[in-house]
Amino acid sequence: MPQTTPLPLAATGSSTSLAPLASALVALTKPRLASFSVLSGLVGYYVAAMPVRENQTTGFAAASLTVALCGLSLSAGGALSLNQWWERGPDAQMLRTRGRPLPSGRLFPAEALLWSVALGTAGVAVLAISSGWAAFWSLLTIVLYGLVYTPLKRCTRWATEVGALSGALPPVIGAAAAGQPGAPAAWALAAIVLFWQLPHFFAIGWKYREDYRRAGFALLPAVDPTGRRTARAAWYYTWLMVAASLVPCATGLLGPVFSVAAVVGGGLMLTSSYAFIQARPDRERAARRLFSHSLLYLPWIMAALVADGAWR
Repeated sequence: MPQTTPLPLAATGSSTSLAPLASALVALTKPRLASFSVLSGLVGYYVAAMPVRENQTTGFAAASLTVALCGLSLSAGGALSLNQWWERGPDAQMLRTRGRPLPSGRLFPAEALLWSVALGTAGVAVLAISSGWAAFWSLLTIVLYGLVYTPLKRCTRWATEVGALSGALPPVIGAAAAGQPGAPAAWALAAIVLFWQLPHFFAIGWKYREDYRRAGFALLPAVDPTGRRTARAAWYYTWLMVAASLVPCATGLLGPVFSVAAVVGGGLMLTSSYAFIQARPDRERAARRLFSHSLLYLPWIMAALVADGAWR
């Protein structure tokens, strides 16, 4: 594993001396990726809290939401930081990740590990204020992502599915933080997010397949020379994602607003994933299109879930 030496900071005691360190620590949490987890967790909180909101005072509801937001943010940051600490060696070998805080030398590994443990512990502790279930699901997310999925990436192509399990839990955490750990709408969102992650990852994974091979990852895009297996997997999981979005509509759990959004968004994703299969021998453009559409789909479906609840 390449050895790294952190870049020198400004003189101790200066108001700017902490800025490079703070920037590196924030980057370690992958803020953009963490924001998706936090957002899906807050949507889970919202749809779970709706039936009981009228019985809550404004102050209590605001305090509960604040606890959920803080806990989700801290635990997501902890899991993602732990992932970067574990993968500092492979990250140094990949073009797209060698500028991260650890391979670039902006942080010592011990600093990163301490930071990730502190964030994860704080997140679980904060969520425990609202619900033991929220704390449990949060801890499970950190363990699955940081300690199971991360090392599995070098061992098996099924690591992506394991990682998707951890990525699907934030809506359940949010629901538990709202005092409704069994909220059906939150679990429905978790199922959608579970399957959404697979075509999303396979699309971006195909773009960076050479990087993954260079780093020794056994992920599907890295071990699939033609991309056909990757594209077919994206297609199958897109169908499961669409099914997960339509079952709650068929059973009456979710209403017409969400149903229309699920059909429109699912149709777009199915079209893009099918184009990924059909595009050969060069699948680059089709993979980029699928990835772009996946980025649109998740906010779209979460907004529809919130709107459906408000409309009903």
